[in-house]
Amino acid sequence: MRIYFFDTSALQYRYVQGTFTRLIRRLISDRRSSCYIADVTVLEISGALAKTCRREGWDVVKFDTFNDRFWADLAARRLKVCTTANRDLLRAKDLIRFAGVAKRKNLGSADALIAVCCLELALEKGEKVTFYLEDRKLYGTLKDVNAFQAGLKLRLLRN
Repeated sequence: MRIYFFDTSALQYRYVQGTFTRLIRRLISDRRSSCYIADVTVLEISGALAKTCRREGWDVVKFDTFNDRFWADLAARRLKVCTTANRDLLRAKDLIRFAGVAKRKNLGSADALIAVCCLELALEKGEKVTFYLEDRKLYGTLKDVNAFQAGLKLRLLRN
């Protein structure tokens, strides 16, 4: 069984039309795969959907439609949520220290936490997890960190 993990930047295409909508919908709908997100993504997806609604001039009814689809995916277990543990917070802090300070990469706290949750899933499952993201900064950061290269198959969505 294939294991996929989605950053919010990639997951949003499940709910709003965009360049990668068909790919993300196909991956999440495939019953031969297990799809995961970090618990912080549950909040972040609301922000991403709201941003799209503002940009497109859509109202709250449209937002609620997208948001309801997301919650339906959670209820149907098409998306499984990885719960953040204290050790994940510490690892995210260490990633920010290493990548954000020592390597001078622009890395946000939520991005660090999502990446660490993905890596923890790979370690728990004992196999590489395919991590889909559209965030070029996060991709650039993770591809330069050996632990993430060893445990993850990074897939950057690009036009």
